[in-house]
Amino acid sequence: MRPVTFDKQKALANVTHLFWQQGYEGTSVQQILDCTGLSRSSLYATFGDKRALFIQSLAQFGQMSQAACMPLKNRGNPREAVRQFFELVFFVMPEQQRRLGCLLVNTVLEQSGLDDELARFASEQLQTVEQAFEQCFEHAVAEGRLEPDKDPRLLAAFFMTLTRGMRVAAREGQSEAMLRSMVATALNILD
Repeated sequence: MRPVTFDKQKALANVTHLFWQQGYEGTSVQQILDCTGLSRSSLYATFGDKRALFIQSLAQFGQMSQAACMPLKNRGNPREAVRQFFELVFFVMPEQQRRLGCLLVNTVLEQSGLDDELARFASEQLQTVEQAFEQCFEHAVAEGRLEPDKDPRLLAAFFMTLTRGMRVAAREGQSEAMLRSMVATALNILD
C-alpha cells in the first residue's frame, strides 16, 4: 500500500480560503475536515483546534498582505508605489475573489465584541500594512519625492482606512471601475 502524502501548507491554504469565504463563525469543524481530508484526531494533531487553525489562517493571510506591500518598500515614486499596491490587492485577482473582501478586515468586523483576541490578532496583521505605507511616505519625504508638509503617519492612516473601506465595498459588490476611481481620486493627495 502506498503511503498517503499530506501537504500541510496546501491544507492550510485551502482552509484559509474556506474561512475567507465563510468567516470563522460560519465555518464548521466538519467543513474543515472535508476541506483537508483529515480525520478529527489528525486535524487536532496537525493544527490544533478550530481557533488555533484560524489563527494560523490569519497569519498566512497576513503574509499575503505583506507580499502586496512590496511596491511600498521600493523607495521609488510614492504615487506609483501606492497605485501598484492597490493593483495587487484589488485588481490582479478575479472578481469572485475580490468580492470576498479581506479575511483580516472581515475578522475584525466579525469578531469585535465576540472574541476580541481574534479581532486584535487580525488588526495587528493589518497594522503591518499601515506601517509599510508610513515607511514609504517617510522615505519619499526624506528623498524629496513628497512635499515636507505631508505627514507620513496621517497619509498611512488615510490609505489604510481607504483600503479597509474598499475591501468592504468590494464585498458589497462595488464595481471594479468604481474601485479604480476611488484609488485614482485618493492618489491625488500625493501630488
